[in-house]
Amino acid sequence: MNRRDFLQYSSLIPLASVVPSAFAGTQQGQRPDNIVVMVELKGGNDGLNTLIPFRDAHYFRARPSIAVKNGIPLKNNMAMNPYLKALMPLWQEGKMAWIQGVGYANPSRSHFHSIDVWETASTRLGEDKGWLSRVLPARPRSVNGIVLGDNNLGPMSGANSSSVAMEDPATFLRQTKYLNKRNFSASNDPLRHMLNVQNQINMAANQLGKIHYGKRSPVRFPTSRFGRKLALVTQMIINGMDTPVYKVSLEGFDTHASQTDQHNNLMNHLGGGLKAFSDAMKRAGLWNNVTVITYSEFGRRVAENNSGGTDHGSAAAHFAIGGRVRGGIHGRPPSLAPQHLKDGDLVHTVDFRAVYATLAQRCWRRPNPWNKQHQPIPFV
Repeated sequence: MNRRDFLQYSSLIPLASVVPSAFAGTQQGQRPDNIVVMVELKGGNDGLNTLIPFRDAHYFRARPSIAVKNGIPLKNNMAMNPYLKALMPLWQEGKMAWIQGVGYANPSRSHFHSIDVWETASTRLGEDKGWLSRVLPARPRSVNGIVLGDNNLGPMSGANSSSVAMEDPATFLRQTKYLNKRNFSASNDPLRHMLNVQNQINMAANQLGKIHYGKRSPVRFPTSRFGRKLALVTQMIINGMDTPVYKVSLEGFDTHASQTDQHNNLMNHLGGGLKAFSDAMKRAGLWNNVTVITYSEFGRRVAENNSGGTDHGSAAAHFAIGGRVRGGIHGRPPSLAPQHLKDGDLVHTVDFRAVYATLAQRCWRRPNPWNKQHQPIPFV
């Protein structure tokens, strides 16, 4: 490795890191049978204005100005935000599942701490291993996870893996073209680690180079940043990338003031992007291979604040879509009665690790690391 290669390579080290791979039986270059797309709703999504308890008087008393009054009725006295209407066909097909009251005990209201808890599945400070590294087995010479639009691997963080974080494949390929393309090995442990990362980056660039110039879906995606990221995920999947996990984010959910228009706009982006993604997977005959799941660092407080927004809260509803998803509303709804709140927050009824256990056992047929405490939920 010459000096120029080393400097270029060193700048890419944060892009390649750690999540053990996906399916033990999946061959290199072979698309997995079960692909999970994780959608992070960054900032803390207001679950009560996403899955709406539209017959609960406590909801309307707590939110006199921001309560959603025109939600789309689903079942069990719950309604979906009207700006998610693009996803209504999936609900009607039985391919959209809601999980109510998702959170954890003694929740943190810090963005940084709480997202760390969600992405490591641990409430211990300083945990540096993403939850996926507990679930997925190592698979040499394969890209195990891809994060688009973020330099943080999040749930894919850890050691001894081949996940990459990038803005987009084109930028990643430009950044990696100066690397020496030979595979290297060394007996010195620190150097061996660095050369192994370079080899992983080269492997990722080799696969992405083929995908970048491959076929594109005829489905038209929204032109938003979120829509473009989903279009890139689609392109990688339909061109046979052997990656089992993708992560994309939709930013802007920290709605402390003037929430209504902002949140409705985010719901519109979320629904429109995921509708295009589902249409593209159906057109490609891959709808049964994909499960999309949302997550966020926390929900919002039950009561609105004096600025027409909501402050950091705790539990929230999340949803999954996909060809193998068992539609419906899962879990027990948290009570909004003031005497059942904790410091103005909802008390969670489903631990988020039960959602992860479901993905581990039912999507990937892998052991559940939280077997004793958190059992799967039948949403897939």
